[in-house]
Amino acid sequence: MNNAKTLLSSDEILYLPNGQKIVFNQQQLEAVNQIKKFLKSDERYFLLSGFAGTGKTTVVKKILDEYPKKAIVSAPTRKANAVISQATAIQGYTIHSLLGLQPDINLEDFNPNDPVFGQIKKATIRNYNLIIIDEASMINTVLFELIDSEINRSLITKVLFLGDQAQIPPIGDQLSPIFTLENSYQLTQLMRQATDNPLAPLTQQLRNVNNQLPEFLIKKQTLLSEAAEGILFVDSNEEFREQLIEVFGSSHAKTDPNYAKLIAWRNKTVMQSNRIIRDLVFGDDAKLVEKGDVLTGYRAIKANSKEEFLINNCVDYKVVDVSERQRNINGLFGYTVSILEKAKIFKGFEQKDIFVIDSQDETNLYDYAEIHDSLLLIARSDKLWNAYYEFRKNNLLLIDIDRCRDGRSKSKNNLIKKDLDYGFAVTAHKAQGSTYNKVFVLLKDIQLNTNITERNQILYVAMTRARKLLIVL
Repeated sequence: MNNAKTLLSSDEILYLPNGQKIVFNQQQLEAVNQIKKFLKSDERYFLLSGFAGTGKTTVVKKILDEYPKKAIVSAPTRKANAVISQATAIQGYTIHSLLGLQPDINLEDFNPNDPVFGQIKKATIRNYNLIIIDEASMINTVLFELIDSEINRSLITKVLFLGDQAQIPPIGDQLSPIFTLENSYQLTQLMRQATDNPLAPLTQQLRNVNNQLPEFLIKKQTLLSEAAEGILFVDSNEEFREQLIEVFGSSHAKTDPNYAKLIAWRNKTVMQSNRIIRDLVFGDDAKLVEKGDVLTGYRAIKANSKEEFLINNCVDYKVVDVSERQRNINGLFGYTVSILEKAKIFKGFEQKDIFVIDSQDETNLYDYAEIHDSLLLIARSDKLWNAYYEFRKNNLLLIDIDRCRDGRSKSKNNLIKKDLDYGFAVTAHKAQGSTYNKVFVLLKDIQLNTNITERNQILYVAMTRARKLLIVL
């Protein structure tokens, strides 16, 4: 009798640290083999592409388990880097950090031959044999050229990119240049574990959408498992608000900043949604910052001269304590706010204190702007940037400052950008690279985008952020 194969080779299995056994499908096995060939070749770049649930990260874990040389994981943003670091249990660094660039640098204006003071330091990317870069769809032409310039100066460094072409391309590019690499392999088959998720079959439909919306969106088909996981369509604003109250008012949402998120297309819709959710959770007389608030980083602010950061772009923070209104060493009024940030590698959270400027006090806001502008002027003329960065670190803004005390509009170059904003709702661009247990999607807002290609990419990103439940209006 010819028994079916029951024994698997070590090449077909991956054991996770928690003891879980993952059996690779044929595509994943082929991907592992292709990457192993790449690592032995003279090629510098390889792209492993595939949509959510196809197991790109699982393939990478297998490669790292067996790779004998020096490897590091990376991503374009701090949030995406934290995700890949936690998934692989390897401390990663952003691409900016590996290239020696300041985290808040504008790559469109950056001249590597004539950098502004503080923009650049020694690159470390060539210290590694293998760089694994996640979220390749975020990499624009300028960033890839900087990576390529460093790799071409190395005799040993190779780069393995991970990405999904259906996601939103970088601003200014129709497509990330990473997806033009010839040396690549694409995963299309969902992992066995992912097929248990009722949202998984929808991913394929969203990825293959052309000018028309997928059928489940047109028909507004609610698909829920016995565990109430899947996709729920609501017909009215009132029902949507009830769901918002239930989810964001839950004990899970009060302790985990990554538990739930509302995703929209337009910035103004995000601002309105944050106001609505805060009113529902805290009441319409809520203070500037409340215990239980979610704040999202809009800039990267260093905590010190080392690699530690006080605030990271796109990272979510849960507020666990807020002081009474107080005056700080700069003579500005605000609040000392204790926040939790999800740990990079291990499960759990790290707590830190920040000082948030009282932006509801207009006089206080203009006092901040005048101190800021004077320090910036000195920094630009005398190259004394430490005092400026210290001021920004110790006085965080929740809003942009676009006007002077006398009412005149600030020029674009002198606009003072916010460091944080409320984070119950975000744009699809900001949500890219993140996942949440429950996601609210404002389909009506996304459909206002008349660029069909961009609309589909935004829709795909928004609806693939959920682990368990999508709630769509």
